[in-house]
Amino acid sequence: MGPERKKMTAKLKKSKLGCISSLFICFDSSKKKHKNEKKNAVHVDNNKSDGKEIALDKRPVSPPNIDRCGSATSGKSSVYFETHEGTDDQWDADSFDSFVAHEIDGQFFFSAKDDPSIPQEVFEGIHLYPPIPTVEVDPALRSPISVTNMKSLLRSYQFGEEDDVQQSEQFQEATELAALALEHQAQRLMSLDSKQNVNDIFNSTNLLLEELKIPGVKVCEKGFPGALTDDELKAVERLWSELKKRDPIYNEIVRSFSPVEKEAYSLCRWLRARKFDVDAVFELLDEARQHYEIAKKHNFYPNLEESLGFSRATFLSQYPEIYCGNARNGCPVMYMKLGSIQPEGIKCLLSVEEADRYFWNNMMHHYTDRLEEGRHINPNFLRTENVIIYDMEGVSRSQVNSDTMDMVKAGAKVMLSFPETLHCLLIINAPSWFGLVWSVVRKLIDARTASKIEVFTSSKKGMARMQDLIDNSQIPSDYGGTGPSLAQAASEVSAGASKPQDSSKVVVLNKVIHLRGSNQEKNKKIDLKEGQTMTVTIYTRSKKGAKAAITREGSDSPILEKDVVGKEEDRPYSTVLGDVKGPGNFEVQLKSISGSGTFLILGNM
Repeated sequence: MGPERKKMTAKLKKSKLGCISSLFICFDSSKKKHKNEKKNAVHVDNNKSDGKEIALDKRPVSPPNIDRCGSATSGKSSVYFETHEGTDDQWDADSFDSFVAHEIDGQFFFSAKDDPSIPQEVFEGIHLYPPIPTVEVDPALRSPISVTNMKSLLRSYQFGEEDDVQQSEQFQEATELAALALEHQAQRLMSLDSKQNVNDIFNSTNLLLEELKIPGVKVCEKGFPGALTDDELKAVERLWSELKKRDPIYNEIVRSFSPVEKEAYSLCRWLRARKFDVDAVFELLDEARQHYEIAKKHNFYPNLEESLGFSRATFLSQYPEIYCGNARNGCPVMYMKLGSIQPEGIKCLLSVEEADRYFWNNMMHHYTDRLEEGRHINPNFLRTENVIIYDMEGVSRSQVNSDTMDMVKAGAKVMLSFPETLHCLLIINAPSWFGLVWSVVRKLIDARTASKIEVFTSSKKGMARMQDLIDNSQIPSDYGGTGPSLAQAASEVSAGASKPQDSSKVVVLNKVIHLRGSNQEKNKKIDLKEGQTMTVTIYTRSKKGAKAAITREGSDSPILEKDVVGKEEDRPYSTVLGDVKGPGNFEVQLKSISGSGTFLILGNM
């Protein structure tokens, strides 16, 4: 090892450790910390070179075009992301009492320790299989990967023993440095507390990105087909054999993405989630099975509008988890506008029991299409992973409640069937009080998930990192890119719906209204231009109901008028008021009939 690399390695080993993990939504549920380590877990010799070549980015980061989108990541520029009533933008320690109490436990979030002095073995999986963020598509291997020729999964088979000898030291050093950087990232993050300033967290991300810059070498990524050791291959062979002997449902779950994911990649993905411990993989499959079998009876809800009673765009208007474009390495990119989540709007739309239908539909009927788009960018793209962007602008205390937690739990149960699908996660626009949020969140995630996350307090630096990972043509216009807006992506207007039954108009009116007591009246103004037509629908759980009307400005006579009254208390229902045609200024009016109620007004155009 050269003197410069020795110096870099020593520096990494001395640094404290970490980066930042997601807020309270969409944790990777495959990362459960096992209470009992399995004796037959594969022992990986870190002195061997056994990884796939991944080129770390050496391009300069282009500055984001902030001027193109005004406030670089502002969701308020679109009515689609209009903030709901009654938000409280201040957080304090007391606000987390109920947050922690909502049954957030190992079943859903797969725990870290309460004690910040976390044992080193918690970070073992990071070092064995470092989840290195990439900006290039994986290079083509010399021989096709196939389970019918298991040796093709070995690095020695793909690159030859002589090649291994010549390059093993370089590969080993580079991979060791990257693994240390990611391990350090997780350790720094997991040791933070509520007194930490958000700048400390952001500086941790900066340190991580500096540590991952390893000039002149390609880093081997471990645990992927074509990069396995002999011991890892034995685990693959055992899992493959066991899946043939056991109930076919296990193989079906493992091969959920079979239209686009080769069998060898499915097997390795599940094994990476459990450090190539086959018994632990089947424990995870047993957890996933009960939820998978229920959804399978309904074919994983292929027609979302038929299953829920409203369109995909309607759901995303309240829970903006939106896929838009692909990263440079081919991974689909999902954006979550945390400040635009409307818990009360979600409650108006659906019951908790129905919430998982969206997530099953998304993973089983849409995610493979997004992976196919990555293949179109480059045929060598073979990962089954996505990049996630969490935008914290406008996040308020009122958004963290039992309704939001119910959605998180519904998603977590579904994601048990899809481990190792997170490539990396960026948190942008982290506010000054993020350290307080993190002091709670760090207890609810595992170290491997933490190592995949980067936090940015500055819009400029966050967007620069986005542009590093994602080409400008694939970045939504909301963030200064030339891609479609998130509202367009949500309604699948930009490229045409891959599933026609889920296609819908863009949501342009989005308002939650609370009526307190009898005869209280509130309204929402809308402005339509020539040729525009808006369909207005009202959703609620209130059986007491309200009188709804739409009037043109300057007129007392309603254009449309209906009573919004349900048949059963606390069950969501909807009423379509009708179409309003422009041009003109209009007003949607709601007046309670006999009591309080919460109403969601949506307008599609």
